[in-house]
Amino acid sequence: MFLYNEKLPIDVRIDRPDPQSYFLLDSTLHGTHVGLTQAMVYIRQAFMIHNETFSKILMRLAAKQITDMEILAKLIHLEHGEDDRYYDESNDDTPVFEYIMSDERKAEIMKEHEVEHHVNNDLTAAMMRDLEFENMRKELYEELDKKLNDEGAKKVFAHLIDSTMKSIDILKNTLNILTTHTELKEFGEGDTHESWDLDTGNYFDKPNPYFLSPDKK
Repeated sequence: MFLYNEKLPIDVRIDRPDPQSYFLLDSTLHGTHVGLTQAMVYIRQAFMIHNETFSKILMRLAAKQITDMEILAKLIHLEHGEDDRYYDESNDDTPVFEYIMSDERKAEIMKEHEVEHHVNNDLTAAMMRDLEFENMRKELYEELDKKLNDEGAKKVFAHLIDSTMKSIDILKNTLNILTTHTELKEFGEGDTHESWDLDTGNYFDKPNPYFLSPDKK
């Protein structure tokens, strides 16, 4: 199902490497860690939902997020100014990084991005959490865009902002379907933590007739 297209949707270029811009992007966005974590959330949701339409929507959102993170990674590497080097933003051991990033700040950053993804098999709640993430991401991209002076980097962020807005629209439209079509609100019974099953009924949305006695009026 997954096919990798080596050509990115935009050409990522910058005027020149900039250590300050590198640190700004790396420390604020934490490399691609947060975005890829959200992509994995979308993929898991796609696997768990027992509905082909919603599964495809979630997989498209995941693919968009992964592509955006590949674009962001290329931009961060260009700003860093070193080629052919593997680096993990959470474990960067270069002297400059160690100088500007204390262990206390590293710990704060990781704590800031500890997100609880469990939503108790509620698809609406899951997508509302996803929408909150995308809105926060859009605001963060817009703030960073204002701080960058490189035209190439600003083009990248224009793309990321546009991509995030499209994800927001997709989530809003899907939530609208969930909240206006009764037949799509019937989730599986119990707390199995295995999947959302739209084929079984929930008593609170559609009372089970077995609770009614035909002998009593």
